[in-house]
Amino acid sequence: MRVVPPEFESQRVGATGYRVLGLDLDGVCADYTGGLRAFCMERTGLPASRFPEPRHYDLTRSGWPFSTTQQYLETHRAAVEAGLFRALRPVPGVVECLNELSAAQVHIRIVSHRLFLSGLHEQVVADTAAWLEQWGIPYMSLCFTGLKDSVDATLHVDDAPHMVESFRAVGGRVLVFDQPYNEHLAGPRLTSWIGATDEVLRLFEG
Repeated sequence: MRVVPPEFESQRVGATGYRVLGLDLDGVCADYTGGLRAFCMERTGLPASRFPEPRHYDLTRSGWPFSTTQQYLETHRAAVEAGLFRALRPVPGVVECLNELSAAQVHIRIVSHRLFLSGLHEQVVADTAAWLEQWGIPYMSLCFTGLKDSVDATLHVDDAPHMVESFRAVGGRVLVFDQPYNEHLAGPRLTSWIGATDEVLRLFEG
């Protein structure tokens, strides 16, 4: 039976867990925007300027050439089918930081809402696991759910404004990963993974 060390008692999760980092993928660990932009440019022949950095979490409201949510979803589906989730680049510094956190007895729990389109689940799960292995990102649990606020953790890291608000509504502790579309949210905030290990560890202390 796993025992929570006395020094981590305040960071307890469940009966025997501690120092659990609930970690989003897209926009936090993986450059989803950059990957989707590259796919769209290749598919449409449009320049990068037609796919600006989003100022709103909803790409249909961020200047991208999607007139409807359905058009975005169709593009997302095509990109995933073409291997988007294997091709994404990691956010700078994330691999090194997560390995340092893992070495410091942080249980990394990946929590992603990637299973929101039917018919793609097998590929999404396989490609996500392959990507994590490819880049050497350590993790102890891999969860796919849109109900992220029901997954317990000592500290959550997310970029989506609605998810940050949901975590906080149920008393969760959240580190906002900095993106233009979440700048209106209160901190604590992580602007980069580069050299961030000590900063994240301090947040586990409360």
